[in-house]
Amino acid sequence: MGRNYLMVRAMSSQEVHFREFFDNSVVAIGWSDIKLSDYDSADKVKEAVKSYYYPNVSGAHISKRLNQCARFFKICEGDYIIVPYYSGIALAEAEKEAFYSEKGKDNDLANQHRVKYRYKDNKILSVPRSNLSDGLQRRLRVMGSTVTDLSEFSDEIEALFETPESYSYSNKVKEEVYIKQKEFKEKLLDNIRGGKTNLPSGGVGLEELVCALFESQGYKSKVLSKRKFKGTADADVEAIREDDFLMTKIYAQVKHHDGVSGRYGIEQIKEAIHKMAENGEYNKGFFITSADVSDEDIIYAEDNNITVIDGERLVEVISSNL
Repeated sequence: MGRNYLMVRAMSSQEVHFREFFDNSVVAIGWSDIKLSDYDSADKVKEAVKSYYYPNVSGAHISKRLNQCARFFKICEGDYIIVPYYSGIALAEAEKEAFYSEKGKDNDLANQHRVKYRYKDNKILSVPRSNLSDGLQRRLRVMGSTVTDLSEFSDEIEALFETPESYSYSNKVKEEVYIKQKEFKEKLLDNIRGGKTNLPSGGVGLEELVCALFESQGYKSKVLSKRKFKGTADADVEAIREDDFLMTKIYAQVKHHDGVSGRYGIEQIKEAIHKMAENGEYNKGFFITSADVSDEDIIYAEDNNITVIDGERLVEVISSNL
């Protein structure tokens, strides 16, 4: 059986989640009310997670989550795993043991698999993302993805694991880059929320910025007329990308808010994509805000096929596309 090549994200990539990974020499995922290691097949894992967490929910977004559980369950000794680590990546080789950590429940990372990380100077070795191919960089940025199959990049990943030191940051440089990026993002978010930018006021400026972000990813985008939808349905931006094989259309509701954005904007975009579905279109919905969004509203949005980009995620996207 061949080696698997995977990305496993450390939850929301906060320092406490990296510590769970690196201090314990593991990779881990949530769904911590289910002990994945108790099951003997990926199909049974998917059935158990679906029954417990999503009993009355269906759709592509739920299948995506279940497939991530299955990929994690199928990690085998010798698999190569990439862990996004701030502006770089950490490299790990899977060992044999998969287990459930009671302590890991504190961070909702109880389902764990033992790995061996690559180190340099007694610290986690970090490979700059800028040294990776454009395709692999883009794959690592995909939102909502916790466990991703990277087999199409197998040759590149094999080369990374063979001579990682030739790609690596010194820890001093990595730390300095991280500090500067963190300061920049915090200031940028503060300026956007406080209206201390050159963006046009009234929300239009943020809508135009969102259009530019979509266009940086190869979409054709535009700010929609306020008369596009009737009733509670609303979307501010339309983004389309198409080739000879596929056409993807996204509708996004954009809010220039400080504090917390409530569920109303999510309801607006939910109604908008439902109305377009009545016309025979299948579209993806985004709710993009400069404010924070509660965990409950994020889950509600995901259950309705809507991706949420809150203020912190928004400045991450801006920063990565500068």
